[in-house]
Amino acid sequence: MSFSIFNNDIALCSGENIVVYNIKENEENIITLPKLNNHHENNTHNKEDIESIHSLTSVNFSNDGEYLSVCTNRKQLCLYKRKELEIVSNRSLIRAASKVRFTKSNDIIVADKSGDAYLFATTKPLENGNLLLGHLSMILDILVTSDEKYIITADRDEKIRVSKYPNSYNISAYCLGHKKFVNNIAEVPHCREILISCGGDGQFILWNYKIGKELYRFPFKQNLQDGDLKKFEKLLEDCNIDESIINLPVKQMQIIKIDNLTSIISVSFYCCKSVFIYNVKGTNDMDLTMNYLQAIKIDEEPLDCFLNENQLWILTNVKLDVYKLRDNSYFKDEEMIKKICKLNTLWEKLRCDSCDKTLFPILYKRKFDNVQEYQERKKCRLNEKQMLD
Repeated sequence: MSFSIFNNDIALCSGENIVVYNIKENEENIITLPKLNNHHENNTHNKEDIESIHSLTSVNFSNDGEYLSVCTNRKQLCLYKRKELEIVSNRSLIRAASKVRFTKSNDIIVADKSGDAYLFATTKPLENGNLLLGHLSMILDILVTSDEKYIITADRDEKIRVSKYPNSYNISAYCLGHKKFVNNIAEVPHCREILISCGGDGQFILWNYKIGKELYRFPFKQNLQDGDLKKFEKLLEDCNIDESIINLPVKQMQIIKIDNLTSIISVSFYCCKSVFIYNVKGTNDMDLTMNYLQAIKIDEEPLDCFLNENQLWILTNVKLDVYKLRDNSYFKDEEMIKKICKLNTLWEKLRCDSCDKTLFPILYKRKFDNVQEYQERKKCRLNEKQMLD
């Protein structure tokens, strides 16, 4: 599940359907995705029936609001004109996507679960994507910087790689310091030369990404509940992942500029029914600071969050809630919640046909013990040798 906002338009999706709802006009348009253009439709994902886990990977408006992109676990990438909701392209991906983003010039960057990143040109809707770069590990987040000079990729092996764009075979730097996977990266909007990252090790890290220098580190573990960690450990056990964890992994990070010295960050976690708010201040390594501001407790684990101007939107299985920023804290925006009452009714219907299958286990590596098998074979060989002697 995913949603995106541009001006008065909200794109909300689940299963095969996307609702584009205009708050000002109180009108909705429902889009049903077209069939794939290729002759062989993808029916499986990770060797499972696609219908058991089918969901939209992401829905995004372009920065200028001209386009809407939709990407699914069927390895399908669709592009629409936002105002007309007219389809521009319907393309197939080689592998399932792990992250999809627009560039400033409205091209689409797709990172896939094998570790490759592709560029899909909006102006050439019939062409396949061009390979930009590859990792030896799964790419979990990707972005092209606002000046379009660099492409930054974060992977499951704790690495953040900074490459030139579009000639991404030129690697400028590595940002190394995380101890677990990195699944969220973003430019700090009030100072775009700084990158912020987080993932599975309980730390925010701020970087001068152009030279790969760590500027500031801030832990967030103390704001979480031990009970949430135990619930997540149980989920890992149910997925046959034998890993001892001490930090709850980040699900999603959003960041927005408040003024020329301050940005606000929202963070959600797996197995946690709260969204945490932080701020980051300063523009260089001498005056950078981070502060914990509040925890917004909700009734269900958030599926997705979105920071838009002075509002925080939180999507759960039940509804879409809105919070408004006032004096460095978020409070429920009752006026906006009334305006989206119709949208929440539509969301109830959409959710009836969707599945709650989660793919978070891919963040953790399965460990295989082949030592015991080797020792058994060695013992047999020694026994055979003794018998021959």
